[in-house]
Amino acid sequence: MRNLLAAEGLDGSLAQIVEKLKSLMDSFWIYIVLALAAVVVIWGAYIGIKIAIAHRNEEKINARDMVKNLIIGIVIIFVVAMGAPLLINGLSAWVGA
Repeated sequence: MRNLLAAEGLDGSLAQIVEKLKSLMDSFWIYIVLALAAVVVIWGAYIGIKIAIAHRNEEKINARDMVKNLIIGIVIIFVVAMGAPLLINGLSAWVGA
C-alpha cells in the first residue's frame, strides 16, 4: 500500500514537471527559432563571403566543406527543434497513462 501511494505521488510530480516543460517550451519557442535563424543567416553570409574571396583551390575546398557543415547543422537543428516538442508530448502521454 505504501509503495502504491509513493508511486502515485511520483506520477503527480512527473506530471507537474512535464506541464512546466510544456509551458516553458511554449513561452520561449519563438525566441529559440528566431535566434537559430539569425545564427544560420549570419554564418551563411560569412561562408558566402569566404567563397567569394577564395582564390586558391585549397580555400575553395575549405569553403565548400564549410557549406556542407552548415547544411548538416541546419538539418540537425531542424530535427532537434521538431523532436523536442514530440518528446515532451510523448513524455506527457507516458506519465498520464
